[in-house]
Amino acid sequence: MPQPTAIIDLGTNTFQLLVATRGNISEPMQIICQLQRPVQLGLGAMETGLLQENAMERALMALTEFRAVALANGCQNTQIHAIGTSILRRASNTPQFVAEVHHRLGIKIQVISGIEEADLIYHGIYHSLPQPWGPTSLVMDIGGGSVEFILFKGSNILYKVSLELGGLRLLSLFQQDGQFDLSRLDDMQAYILDQMKPLFTACTKYKPSVLIGAAGAFETTWDLANADMPTRVIPSASNLVITQFYQQKKMVEETDFEGRQSIRGMKAFRAGILPYANVLIATVLKELAIKNMWVSSYSLKEGYWFLQNK
Repeated sequence: MPQPTAIIDLGTNTFQLLVATRGNISEPMQIICQLQRPVQLGLGAMETGLLQENAMERALMALTEFRAVALANGCQNTQIHAIGTSILRRASNTPQFVAEVHHRLGIKIQVISGIEEADLIYHGIYHSLPQPWGPTSLVMDIGGGSVEFILFKGSNILYKVSLELGGLRLLSLFQQDGQFDLSRLDDMQAYILDQMKPLFTACTKYKPSVLIGAAGAFETTWDLANADMPTRVIPSASNLVITQFYQQKKMVEETDFEGRQSIRGMKAFRAGILPYANVLIATVLKELAIKNMWVSSYSLKEGYWFLQNK
């Protein structure tokens, strides 16, 4: 049996682990284990530019757990790949954190650029979709710190960009007394529209007809829509009903943080940033007049795995 590989995505809000090995022709990636932990590495760092001590300790706890799981599932330490994204690109004390992780756990963290992140996300998404996939499509991956967009048709990337518009970043800019506040909605939307100008210019040329959301907030949309499903397991790619998304968006915006945590299908750690992510999604749907939306459960870590296992 081929040796398994472990990929860790060190996100601004969530750390995720994928352990997978080579499968067969119809399913080239055989998933052995997946985990996610709400580390909130970016908490406090958004405002200060410094990773906070308690956040780094949470990160080390999650990485210690992930390493143990990877080793228990047959990985060697050299086959554990850790990928740092938005907050690790920005924090001034990232080198110290990276050094501490390597010292304690022997894991080397690779901090990648936003464009490199977009490439990995695309490769993950592409492998999740039914083939052949015909329509010009826009991938959207909402992280805690940044949002990656990739325009593609078939196997050709037409445009890609990484924007500092993640859910935690918007929360830090537009929350009111720790809560999502509808009175700040107009200001938030104006800010988002300004930041998304390069994307909308590119889309004027290529005109995507499908929005494909990568994991995160889009998975939560699927979770809420399928909360009554007895065994709720999201497929690698699935269509989302846009009218249902708008109904969920309204409900989430009109519910406070504690109430959102109790919504059926809601993962508690998504409750804080979900209303901000929904505003981002709604802005893209409206401005580009997109009528078809999908969710993919694949993203950066799956893309990294496929590139490692060509």
